[in-house]
Amino acid sequence: MGSPSSGPLPRSARATDIIRFYSRKLLVAAAAIISFTVLFLLYTRGSSLNLNYGSHRPQPISPSEAPDNKPPSPFHPHSHDNFIHLDAIKEFWAPWASAILASKPPIPEITVRMPHSNLGVSEEEARKPRTPPANLINLSPSEMSNLTEAHASFMGNLAAYKYPDRDVNSLFHHRGVVTVAGGEYFGPAIVGIHMLRASGCDLAVEAFVQNWDEYEPELCEEYLPKLNARCLVIEDFLSAHVDKALEVTHYQLKSLALLFSSFRDVLLLDSDSIPLVDPAKLFQSAAYKTTGFVGWSDFWKSSETPSFWTIAGLPSFPANLPSPCSESGQIVVDKMRHLKTLLLATYYNIWGPKWFYPLLSQGALGQGDKNTFETAAVVLNSPFSRVPKGVKSVSRRTGERGAVKGSAMLQFMPENILPDGMNEGLEVIPTSDRPAFIHANTPKMNAGHLVDEGDLVTDEGRHLRLWGSKEDQVKIFGEDLEKRVWLIVKETGCELANVVKEWKDRKHLCKRLKEHWNEVFG
Repeated sequence: MGSPSSGPLPRSARATDIIRFYSRKLLVAAAAIISFTVLFLLYTRGSSLNLNYGSHRPQPISPSEAPDNKPPSPFHPHSHDNFIHLDAIKEFWAPWASAILASKPPIPEITVRMPHSNLGVSEEEARKPRTPPANLINLSPSEMSNLTEAHASFMGNLAAYKYPDRDVNSLFHHRGVVTVAGGEYFGPAIVGIHMLRASGCDLAVEAFVQNWDEYEPELCEEYLPKLNARCLVIEDFLSAHVDKALEVTHYQLKSLALLFSSFRDVLLLDSDSIPLVDPAKLFQSAAYKTTGFVGWSDFWKSSETPSFWTIAGLPSFPANLPSPCSESGQIVVDKMRHLKTLLLATYYNIWGPKWFYPLLSQGALGQGDKNTFETAAVVLNSPFSRVPKGVKSVSRRTGERGAVKGSAMLQFMPENILPDGMNEGLEVIPTSDRPAFIHANTPKMNAGHLVDEGDLVTDEGRHLRLWGSKEDQVKIFGEDLEKRVWLIVKETGCELANVVKEWKDRKHLCKRLKEHWNEVFG
């Protein structure tokens, strides 16, 4: 007797086998398509959020654990967990975006009768508390009432927010450095990151760009990861229907970068603020251990209208505020202790250009986001600290009879550094006379702009130093700092002349950088 399968099958059985055969083929094909789609999406989108958390959400850490709690280096540019963090941040941010929009000031743009004078602060004045500046804004009683109501509305949201620790624990961990790059800010940011590594700092860096037009794949996916840095795209965290109404640009980007970064303990650096010491030491300062917020002074007396404090709900002008206004070229902040501070600062920055910047600066030089972070801490009665040693000017002379122009702001270390893991009250290391940052804002260390905009030569056409003589720099920094920074400017400018988007059309960039180097430092 033949086997049961040796003869022809009935029609129904053959149809069933055919269906099974093609079903298996379809399943295999579908699996292949799904796998390819997932890999494609991870490759094409994952690079904007190089967040490498492993297989779990971030977990909180104590400050003393931080030296051993760095994300892997270099970051993987296409991590699946990027999407987990992105979704979690978007979920966290969405109600706050709505709250900020709902609390938009319902009044016309604030104007000033005349810009507030830019008054310098002597060392003696800097030791005295702030006195109320003159009121120079145009604001009617009804406008002030409406603005006070809008501010109170957002403050009500903050008061009802009872679980910031939970959000911090689930969203943020590690220590790290955050900067806003993109476009013309990529150049100085790259110099700053190289100086960060030269200081011995291995903290991870997150460089935020505003949108995908500013995202440069070769920089973000090849060059920066080698420096333990990655790019994040701010628009990826935003919702189209709400955040579009918030008009997020320029100064607003810094406060959002602070909120959206993956770090809990953050050094926020302007792209043109160059670290001169290992910033990890800042997290060990007595000021940071005590308050979780360390800021630095600007050159000028604070110039906010006293009316601001009434609008913010304070009963009177705050006592014992520092006399100089603050600057935001560098801020050190613990998001566990200051998440509400950052949310309120974001509210001030979103509605800053038309309302809160005039209130906080009254048209004085440098009006922008610089006062918003510290002011938010004051309004919330949250602890903060200001580095006592004031900012110093770094300048250059433009010619034999030329004017003296400011080139940079020199900021110093906090007064005392605690050995890692120790608490306040134990032996401290005095550091207050040591330069911590050179905020090179005029001009910025952008290789392309430096050679094209005339800042490198005197009125007579002679190449010049930007930060003073070699002898003066050795006295201040213990070395020829400008030469060290310019070596990075020259080398990165030559290496990336055809990589950085805004440098590609600048003719003979490398040659011109070398010419300046040879004339000044050779």
